[in-house]
Amino acid sequence: MLSRLQITNYALIETAEIDFGRGFNTVTGETGAGKSILMGALALITGSRADSSAVGTNGNKCVVEGTFNIADYKLKGFFKEHDLDYADETLVRREINAEGKSRAFINDTPVNLSVLKEMGEKLVDIHSQHQTLSLADKNYQLAVVDAIANTKGLLDEYKAEFSAYKKLKTLLAQLLEKQQKSKADFDYINFQLTELDEAKLQEGEQEKAEQELETLTHAEDIKVNLFKASGLLGDGEQNILTALTEARNAPGNIAKYNTAAAELYERLNSALIELKDVQAETETLAESLSVDPERALQLSSRLDLIYRLQKKHGAQTLTDLLELYNKLQDQIGSDADLDNQISATEKELKQSEEKALR
Repeated sequence: MLSRLQITNYALIETAEIDFGRGFNTVTGETGAGKSILMGALALITGSRADSSAVGTNGNKCVVEGTFNIADYKLKGFFKEHDLDYADETLVRREINAEGKSRAFINDTPVNLSVLKEMGEKLVDIHSQHQTLSLADKNYQLAVVDAIANTKGLLDEYKAEFSAYKKLKTLLAQLLEKQQKSKADFDYINFQLTELDEAKLQEGEQEKAEQELETLTHAEDIKVNLFKASGLLGDGEQNILTALTEARNAPGNIAKYNTAAAELYERLNSALIELKDVQAETETLAESLSVDPERALQLSSRLDLIYRLQKKHGAQTLTDLLELYNKLQDQIGSDADLDNQISATEKELKQSEEKALR
């Protein structure tokens, strides 16, 4: 029931506010008093189309608001279907600017014109000469039949079942659309996954391979310098270890006569032991290195593969590639799960349809 109508800057009306009481209300007046303008304003908030001619001269926008008491109209399902906030006292507003652009609101939530019109048809019947809209409306006719047959309980049960059926049907359509997109991407995703799987990437291998290749590439130069260091330390007539041995023995000869000399002997002896160890390790390292072109070629080929995959997938590190591999595996797995969801939803939809048709 319309309980209040407020009009601002519509046609000839600058501002008007009308409160309607319960029961029968009538608006009367002579020709030209503005009755048809009120009807036009009411038509706007029930979904009629409008243009810039609706805007009056008192501003660049016209606004029509209607307050409806809908407690007995059984519209909660409509509000839920269109994601609107339900209230027994509902406010409907229509705004039209000077360019003829229109905006509509139900309880301050924006709605398109088709939703506003659908709701308006449930709230208001506008009868003109030789016209009875409700009687010609199929839904109204069914409502009369249901009222006479006293089938409210069955109707409410069917509405609940039909609503569940529609939700399942929408869900199935979304899943099928997702499946179609997944199938379109499957070959490419599977190709990427296979390529990464065949690469058999291992965490940390890139850094190790780069270090080993660097050593193999400069193996000859490394050996020359290590043998040179080993020679200077312990080989030849004049070498550091021989000189250091003599330097150590000198204070050792007088250690029993002088405490400071004994301390110097111990320190030089420690240095001699350390340098002998360094010389031995240097020689061992030099002898262990070998020039291995075949191994260098293997490492270079492996690193080329890693670099190519990093560039292809925009990865900065080998860890990024491994994370991508896991992500692609999950995506392939989710596609299989999607098939199960579709199968289960189709089964639910069939059961829901059978239940609704019983």
